[in-house]
Amino acid sequence: MFGGGQTVCTAMIDPRDEFSLRVRRLNKKRRKSLRKSGRALIDRDGYVIVRGYRERRSIPLTGLMLLMAGFFGLKGVMMAQLGPDNYATRIDTLGEGRSAAVAMGVWTMQPDPVSTFVAQHLKGML
Repeated sequence: MFGGGQTVCTAMIDPRDEFSLRVRRLNKKRRKSLRKSGRALIDRDGYVIVRGYRERRSIPLTGLMLLMAGFFGLKGVMMAQLGPDNYATRIDTLGEGRSAAVAMGVWTMQPDPVSTFVAQHLKGML
């Protein structure tokens, strides 16, 4: 017993056990890093150099959802501001163009359920 009522642990950790635990932990880290990496090579000095692949970026779903919300919101605001009849006549006059880009624009600006829902809720605010 030493001051403060604390006892000293007399059991010593065997250095070989401590070493084997450390080696096991390092091997686990190495296996994990090799799974993530593209390739590992050993240079002339014996060092392991891990060169990973650049991570591919997936489709940014948040940005895509914001883009769609903005698109349908803009269509809804236009429909609420112009009114459904005036909006339809403007789309029809736009559809008189003969180019493919104009035809694609007319197709995207057609009233849809989401835009009409937004327009109905915005009609009282505008």
